[in-house]
Amino acid sequence: MTRGTAAEYLDVDADEQKNRDEDPRYQLLQRILATPDFVRSPQLSKFLFYICTATFEDRGQTLSEQHVGVAVFGREPDYDSAADTIVRSHALRLRRRLEQYFQRAGRNEPVHLVIPRGGYAPVFLPAPAFGQMEGSPLGAPQDDFEEQSSSLELPVVPGTGGKARALSGEISLDRTVPDPLTFVLWRYRALTAVLALLVIGLAVAFGMHLRTHFLTNRHHVLWGRLFTDDEPTHIVLGDSGLVLFHKETHQYVSLHDFLSDDVSKQLPFAEHTDPKFAEFLLHRRYTSMVDAATLARLLRLPEAIPERTLVHYSRDMHLNDFKSGNVILIGAQEANPWVELFESHMDFVFSIDPTDKHTFFLNRRPLPGEAIEYSSHTPQTSTKVHAVIAFLPNLSATGNVLILEGISMAGTEAAVDLVMDDDRLLPILNKIRKPNGSLPHFEMLLESDTLGESAGPARVVAIHLHD
Repeated sequence: MTRGTAAEYLDVDADEQKNRDEDPRYQLLQRILATPDFVRSPQLSKFLFYICTATFEDRGQTLSEQHVGVAVFGREPDYDSAADTIVRSHALRLRRRLEQYFQRAGRNEPVHLVIPRGGYAPVFLPAPAFGQMEGSPLGAPQDDFEEQSSSLELPVVPGTGGKARALSGEISLDRTVPDPLTFVLWRYRALTAVLALLVIGLAVAFGMHLRTHFLTNRHHVLWGRLFTDDEPTHIVLGDSGLVLFHKETHQYVSLHDFLSDDVSKQLPFAEHTDPKFAEFLLHRRYTSMVDAATLARLLRLPEAIPERTLVHYSRDMHLNDFKSGNVILIGAQEANPWVELFESHMDFVFSIDPTDKHTFFLNRRPLPGEAIEYSSHTPQTSTKVHAVIAFLPNLSATGNVLILEGISMAGTEAAVDLVMDDDRLLPILNKIRKPNGSLPHFEMLLESDTLGESAGPARVVAIHLHD
């Protein structure tokens, strides 16, 4: 964003814009927004511009999390900021970007912009002065030191029997035989200092070891694309209440109906089902043990930085969350309706037969040797379960989305087992990597043998590339 384009974020008249252009704080804001890090992040730029403008106009006291969520990120006025952490996650990224700016491109700025933790009102401070220790004789010229030392009232030194005095710029002590207690005291201090240095050295060595181990394990070809240093990652758990609703009513709920809580179209056709019970199921916040176990495994990945990894229930997500950052969706469309956002770009789509209501994956672009439908509905496939792993761009193509979905919970579990097993996953991904080493977006159809309520190791049936 360059000067003169403030109207992109807020309407201002010409006189007000002229006065603002002369404000050094506004000039600093313009320089920050013009850097590549902010140009590539329109939401962060809008966030920073809005809170700075509010401060310029003495409206900083209005910058609560709820207010920023509505004004900057388009949330509803009554949205639950405790469950929807978009403001906090973006504030974390914004503080980090500002620190990087003043360490690099803005290291010579006379004024620094900071956003203190616990609020969203920016503060403009003079740049810290490094290399000078004001008031310290060590950093002052010799003449100044002599002037200062001549006027110092020096304390009594234990065990000397007198005061230190400054003579011709040198500090000397009255020559007095120290008492034995002084030796014990200084030996104790020296031992304490040695132990402190030893502890610090061990801490630094251990920290360097952890840092080396951490960086070594964060270069995963898949997880390195889904957990990044500058974008949050949203892990979205499936809605088991919605799955139970489907099983009870045999009716499909679209993403639109899911978000609007409008199931009136389905209830009249729900045979032998109490509408109140169906409504009850639809509004319960349940998730499966498969989703919970998957979440635990994802959070243990070296790439999953805690402050940038956010966990959501499917009903707490919003459309804008899929336009920036990275997302991991657990479960098929039946449990996680947000999958519907990406189905128009997918070849393997979770489907429900309108006649007998059996579920299957439809292959909308079959390649030679591939089937059009993959299900467990026929006698030949009754012991099989299918799943899909889809790695796709987000809605604005600025991040990535990973979808782990199965015909059943066993199918989803089989997909998770494969994607978390590097011994099986990496050889597959290495075969489809581009000549430059990057990973293309892809869909992977899996098949497993059922073992009771679980599934055996998944086999790759088909891989479709999108890049």
